[in-house]
Amino acid sequence: MTANPSPPADERLRSGESAIIVPVELPVAARQLRDRLDPEAARGVPAHITLLYPFVPPDALSDDLRADLRRLIGAHPAFPFTLARVERWPAVVWLAPEPAAPFSRLIDDLRAAYPAYPPYGGIHDEVIPHLTIAQDPRPGYLEAAEHALPGLLPIRGVTREAWLIAHSPAERWHTLWRLPLAATR
Repeated sequence: MTANPSPPADERLRSGESAIIVPVELPVAARQLRDRLDPEAARGVPAHITLLYPFVPPDALSDDLRADLRRLIGAHPAFPFTLARVERWPAVVWLAPEPAAPFSRLIDDLRAAYPAYPPYGGIHDEVIPHLTIAQDPRPGYLEAAEHALPGLLPIRGVTREAWLIAHSPAERWHTLWRLPLAATR
């Protein structure tokens, strides 16, 4: 795997950012809730479970890196999951995928392959797979999400691919690469 040196945070923000995510199709009501309560949705970030963020700046992405990622992600079989549990951190309401282990394996393999890009910049000792629905400091917003979500669950999906998404300071996030997992029987 190609290991790229991690640029300083201010350089990442000037040149843009990338992330590797698993996109998740949400039912209309859950998507509308996320669109209202997660500011990242307005920036073009689709509903997802993060595998690796921050990652290589967009101007440093290469064909070799894409081939490396295709091999790494493609070594993992596609898998079903369910979002059935609402969780909360102080300023975030999120859904927990079950099982979480296949997401964790992908995260661990990416972390091992690209040590210059630790998940979330290395600020967390443990990376918990999750789908953010609401992150808003205004009183009542998180409680509204916690109240509304149980009636929208469970949400079932199948992880068949990861996406590399990116943005520059002047543009919204968008998908650059689709990275398929191995087909299952």
